[in-house]
Amino acid sequence: MSLNTKTLKVFSKLNENWQKIKLCIRFKSQTEIPKRQVPREKPAVRKQSSSGYPLLMVPLAAFGLGTWQIQRREWKLNLIKELEEKMQAPTISLPQNIEDLKDLEYRKVKVRGTFDHSREVFIGPRSNLHAPDTMGGKNKSSTIGVHVVTPFKLSDRDETILVNRGHVPFANRPQEMRSEGQIEGEVEITGVIRLNDKKSFMDSDPLKDGFWLTRNIDEMADIVGTSKIFIDADFSSTVPGGPTGGQTKVTLRNEHLTYIITWYSLAALTLFMWVKVYRRPTVHKRLLEALKQEHGKL
Repeated sequence: MSLNTKTLKVFSKLNENWQKIKLCIRFKSQTEIPKRQVPREKPAVRKQSSSGYPLLMVPLAAFGLGTWQIQRREWKLNLIKELEEKMQAPTISLPQNIEDLKDLEYRKVKVRGTFDHSREVFIGPRSNLHAPDTMGGKNKSSTIGVHVVTPFKLSDRDETILVNRGHVPFANRPQEMRSEGQIEGEVEITGVIRLNDKKSFMDSDPLKDGFWLTRNIDEMADIVGTSKIFIDADFSSTVPGGPTGGQTKVTLRNEHLTYIITWYSLAALTLFMWVKVYRRPTVHKRLLEALKQEHGKL
């Protein structure tokens, strides 16, 4: 056998083996299971986000409302103190100038004159502040009635004012039911100056209903033809068979301390939640576990 023939056989054998190797590599690459990709680890400490800054308006607004309620509480306490001082102040004469009455509400005055029962009007429905069951009980409905407002002609001047004589039950609203209490002749009464009530959210027609829902001095004075001066007669003006005087209620609601606690608590709570979510760095769970393990080895 010649040299060329042997060389060809060797190359042929090598080529055959190379083809087998290529087939094996191709088959192995097709049947080999690819390795599972490991997801990227989350950062050990999460970055702080600036998207929560607008939410800071919630605790800031709550804090501002709490501070405003402090100012409101101080104003209400000063007002209550002022009213108490007026109620305890000495009795004065009724001023000649109506404009002076604006700063004299709840101030005690003494007047002398005569009642004109023919033109009396009513404010209601009202409870009798001096009834024992006003605050509740089986007969509470019997204490509901009206306040009798009667024109009062002053003796020392040519002027007629309005005087709230006090409370009568609805059943005693007609004058014939309380004829004994219709005072005749000149009398002297002590009372407190009152101004207009705030306008009621309920519509009323006093000519149709027979009474006003609130103390509307302007309307009453225009209808009965008196000056726009209104006095609540005190309890000493009460006579047998007549209205029960002393129906002035000077207590004021003062719940501002509750509002202060509520708004400041809301401000603290919302600020704590905001800091926890947006500002406090959050350590990843795996890092915490690793730190615990290392700490346990020490």
